[in-house]
Amino acid sequence: MKDIKKIIFVVFIVVLFVPIVVKSLSLIKESPLGGVYIKTEKPVLTDSTWFNGSFQSQQEKYLNENIGLHNTLVRIHNQIEFSFFSKTSAEKIVVGKENYLFENNYIFATTGTDYLGDEKIKNLALKAKQAQDTLENNGIKMLFVFAPGKATFFKEYIPERFFVNGKEPVTNYSKLTEECQKNDINFIDFNSWFTELKGKSEYPLFPKAGIHWTYYGMYLCADSIIRKTETDLNKDLPEIKDVNFEVSKEQRYTEYDLGNLSNLLFPIKTYELAYPSFSYNQEGKYRPNVLVIGDSFYWNMYYSGIPSNVFKSLEFWYYNSKYYNDGSDKVKSEVASMNYRQEIMKYDYIIILQTDGGLNNFGFGFFDRLITAFSEGDMPEEVLKYMEAIKNDPKWLKSVEEKAKQRGFTTEEMIELDARYLYDLDKKANK
Repeated sequence: MKDIKKIIFVVFIVVLFVPIVVKSLSLIKESPLGGVYIKTEKPVLTDSTWFNGSFQSQQEKYLNENIGLHNTLVRIHNQIEFSFFSKTSAEKIVVGKENYLFENNYIFATTGTDYLGDEKIKNLALKAKQAQDTLENNGIKMLFVFAPGKATFFKEYIPERFFVNGKEPVTNYSKLTEECQKNDINFIDFNSWFTELKGKSEYPLFPKAGIHWTYYGMYLCADSIIRKTETDLNKDLPEIKDVNFEVSKEQRYTEYDLGNLSNLLFPIKTYELAYPSFSYNQEGKYRPNVLVIGDSFYWNMYYSGIPSNVFKSLEFWYYNSKYYNDGSDKVKSEVASMNYRQEIMKYDYIIILQTDGGLNNFGFGFFDRLITAFSEGDMPEEVLKYMEAIKNDPKWLKSVEEKAKQRGFTTEEMIELDARYLYDLDKKANK
């Protein structure tokens, strides 16, 4: 019995000191953890930090992050959670059936949990129509792209706990596509197209451990967008040709992004994916000035070389917030700092690309901002009165300021938008 106690004590001491020895002697080089982490700075001991307890708490965090084998221990913990409890410590990631990974906002979109309501969606569609007409009057075409959602595509792998009842849910996607049709808004629906292709496409359209479409799925959609742009502009655009496919077990680009964020000890077993390579027929073709306003689904299309070889420029406004245009991840400028009307007038064609997981922010504020930018100098007197009323009411003004921060507008832009909204309501009521 005494020998067993001694062995246990020795093992405990060894386990306790191994991380310290590994760290001190740099014996093992660990791979970094996936995701964005803000490193804890080493705290400075002062009278105030000691007595208010901040030194102790920060020192504990600092030591935990810098202990030897820290990343390996994190991966071991995450692997246990994943393998035995179908959980991941990564924020927003949901482990589905058969270890298919999702982000929770895509599940909320599929199950209707984030549904905005009929009235709000009708108003959003009317704004989109007004924006489309405004652009049309200035010789610019607009296309809304409903990008596919993984949870909608792989609905059968969503955990049962996310389904409230057996009824088909009303979703932002289903209602917005309906309203877009009613209002004659120019759109292309890849969400329904992917569902139709399920089990029929030559190669997988969505990966198992990634949230975005596969490179093959992106290529199919890019080709369709080119054809749609040709039709809308009535021009002969460059086309993709000489397409070859490399089938590989390797998960490239964004196809294992959720797997990387899960920081597991062992990789998730996945399936083979296809990676197309191609060239372009550009001779004698028209290359339009195109602006894409989109979410993260556009990134692998942006990097693929397709837009830069088909369009005249590579203009991308990420979430209508950050401006990219050189094929890198370097931000050229903030969209909020740009002259909106002046920038928009540079383009022949504007594409808004958005997946169903973010349709509760339909258009990223583009429609409102565009309408405001193109209506300056054409302000009805009633709108001016509402704007004055908002500014003279401190409580009302504060709520508008908070809304402006949430949506990425200036306070003045938000005041005008709210004033115009109230003016439109008055007009409807008086009809």
